[in-house]
Amino acid sequence: MIKKLSMLGLIVFGTFMINVKSALADIINIKTDAPQTYVVKKGDTLWDISNLFLDQPWLWPELWRNNTQIENPHLIYPGDVLRLRYVDGQPVMEIVRDKPKLSLSPESVTKTKPSPIGVLPWKALGPYFRNDSIVAVDTYNDLPQLLGNNDGATTFVAKDFVLSHKPMSTDTNYTIIRKSKLLKDTEGNELGYQIRNIGEVELMKSGSGNQQIVRVIKSNREARQGDKLHPVEVFDNSDLILKASTDQIGRIIANIEDRSLIGKRDVVVISLGSSEVEPGTIMGIYAQGPTILDGEKPKYQLGMSPIKEAFSGSDRVEQPAFKIGELVIFKTFENASYAWVTEAERHMKGGEYLGKP
Repeated sequence: MIKKLSMLGLIVFGTFMINVKSALADIINIKTDAPQTYVVKKGDTLWDISNLFLDQPWLWPELWRNNTQIENPHLIYPGDVLRLRYVDGQPVMEIVRDKPKLSLSPESVTKTKPSPIGVLPWKALGPYFRNDSIVAVDTYNDLPQLLGNNDGATTFVAKDFVLSHKPMSTDTNYTIIRKSKLLKDTEGNELGYQIRNIGEVELMKSGSGNQQIVRVIKSNREARQGDKLHPVEVFDNSDLILKASTDQIGRIIANIEDRSLIGKRDVVVISLGSSEVEPGTIMGIYAQGPTILDGEKPKYQLGMSPIKEAFSGSDRVEQPAFKIGELVIFKTFENASYAWVTEAERHMKGGEYLGKP
């Protein structure tokens, strides 16, 4: 607890000016090079557009607070013209829309409207929704597994019938999953298994006792004996709302692709779970330098044994944490979450602190 409070103090120190700004009654800081108008294009994201106008993109809805023209600032469409103006010295965003297009035919009249732009680049993040998850260790171990089939095969693909342990519920289809690695936080606590989506099965009516016949209906790769069955997850990103974190403190665990360096637009695993954060939460990334032993000749504590440190006669100096980037959480699990790095001043290696943006 003392360590956590100490880190909180360092982050507050490192972001003092940002917190002062946010305390000044909804003051919105428009970028000096922000355009006066912008035409929304197909492929744009709300984050991209917010970054054009604001230093703190999650404050985007505040630009609409004096404008009743649009009910939901997250519903913006390609072709919309965004216009920035000032009312009583305060910035306000207004929207200029073309009339809905009409498609005429002898049988009907149909109004067509494009889909609203996404908050985040779902085309890039989609695979992490469909194919990657984190499951708590105990939960994973208790899941039913594939046993085998009549042909004595050890691998299975679409259209194969396989005997498995009987799932608890028979009202849903199941994803075939396989653990790829065990995730741990910086203190060695287990966060869960990172798992891969292998395919999908449907339950057949035949089955007896503790066994169940399933049919593989989708294959991303060959399923194997021992692969687990997990209820199909459904994620709805349409209502994702961007908002700044408050008092949560976490750490970056690793790059999801196991690369040694982490940079802008990478997906990372963080140490905060669904009870602490939710999708759409913005967090700042902070780097803290190594502890300094302040003696006759200052030294970094790195690699020094506790005994040698104790007899060095030096005072320990904890360095403040400085902000080096930001990320957006887009998928949460029991003990961890996935986040997209939106800003990074330098490459990271994992272990960086997370706090207020």
